[in-house]
Amino acid sequence: MKDVTRMFEVAPCLHEIVECARSHFSCGVDDEISLKGRVDCGRGRAAYALVDLKTDVEWDQLKRLVEQASVPYLDVVVTSRKTVVEREVES
Repeated sequence: MKDVTRMFEVAPCLHEIVECARSHFSCGVDDEISLKGRVDCGRGRAAYALVDLKTDVEWDQLKRLVEQASVPYLDVVVTSRKTVVEREVES
């Protein structure tokens, strides 16, 4: 697993995050990629949960949750999987 930090001058949209991740991890067009936001759901003591980031609505909800956290830190976990294309072999 790689730990990568990216800084943005303004809050990016979900599409920008996906494109940044695809570029950084050299994902192809057919490769699967999933994003999850890490949310502090603890009271007093940190307790984290991962939430899916599949839509702009989920991305906006995550940003609002992070803004309200005691330590506003936006953390996104990216998982990518290479798609293997099977080719037919003629005999």
